[in-house]
Amino acid sequence: MDSKPTPNNAGGAAPGSKDPLRLTPGMPGPAAPLRMRSPFPWNKVALLTSIPEPDSVAVITLDDTLWRLKLEGEEVRRIKLDDEYVEQVSGGELHPLPPPSPTQLAYLQTRRLVIYDLKWQLAKTWSLAGTLEEVASRGAWLSTEPPVLAVELEDTTNFLTEDRIDFRLRTWRLNGDKRAQVGMLELGSVVGAVKWDAGAGLVAVQRPGAPLELYGPDLAKPQPEHPLALALRKLAVDGLGVQSLRLHHALPVALVALGREEVPKREEGKPPPEEPGIWRVSWEGAPTVTTRVARYASGESVSLGALSPENDWVHYRVTDASGKNPHLYVQQVGAALKPPLALGAVPESGVALLWTGGATSLVMYDGTKDALVQWKLAGAAPAKPPASPKPDGK
Repeated sequence: MDSKPTPNNAGGAAPGSKDPLRLTPGMPGPAAPLRMRSPFPWNKVALLTSIPEPDSVAVITLDDTLWRLKLEGEEVRRIKLDDEYVEQVSGGELHPLPPPSPTQLAYLQTRRLVIYDLKWQLAKTWSLAGTLEEVASRGAWLSTEPPVLAVELEDTTNFLTEDRIDFRLRTWRLNGDKRAQVGMLELGSVVGAVKWDAGAGLVAVQRPGAPLELYGPDLAKPQPEHPLALALRKLAVDGLGVQSLRLHHALPVALVALGREEVPKREEGKPPPEEPGIWRVSWEGAPTVTTRVARYASGESVSLGALSPENDWVHYRVTDASGKNPHLYVQQVGAALKPPLALGAVPESGVALLWTGGATSLVMYDGTKDALVQWKLAGAAPAKPPASPKPDGK
């Protein structure tokens, strides 16, 4: 994603195609995935997270052990990496983070950040909470050089007296063994009401019924004149609104899904309203470049997932108007924009999606079936649509 695509207008097509493909479950996908049995039952797993190793994911089990799961064809080889490297390795609330470097893995653990160095088999921790009532629930890197992290915290100070949990964002800059708070932003007291993401030195915040706001690392004031904010205002036409946004961790690039809840009425004599879609926005130079990479139907909803380690692929889910029946897609959105590939239906809950290191592949862990599914995508070309698109083969 470090090269600009051919400039297009807001409704333009991806390079090499006349019009971006509309997402449908029956569209072509990659080669059939590899299916494996997880070596650990769901009730022994504390966390799955990405690891910068080829064809691998990392697992923390409830016996305080860190494992590498190496996916070899339809077999899984488990490799013990370490144990008891911090007090209560698997204790508390664990949440994955993307690897901050090619030799590290990272995760949040209740009130702290844990970064484990695979080369030296050492772990560092940083406290991220201001009080004992604060618990970290999600994090994202604004940048990895220098390391700056945004963390959403749940505050239960007023839970017993007012039956209220407060949510806030804090940003931290890491410097060796020390950390410094850069900014703080209150998110209200409604669980999951505020969507946010961090990357490219920005924090994007979407409050219910309000336009998306962009902040710098200090979270002090919105930046309505930022090139990305200006581009989003131009794209949000005919009732389209931001459903999901994903920021690149380092480059001035964002992916945004713009949709609408209801199918608009067609007015005679007027052009049809703009169709929902996913856009790639790059503000590396002037002017800002916006490229539509996929289309989808009004009433559908898109949730953008993480970018691959090489920042070249993205995965996303599309749900129907009822908010159910999620289908999974992947797409190459870097220097070489390619059409999306359909991976099939996925469970509504109980799954984790992880990119592997090395040659690009996506792994789905289905805790309801103790199963791992791997799609190998490096050099992937569309395959003939399968008879049944469901990853579990049913």
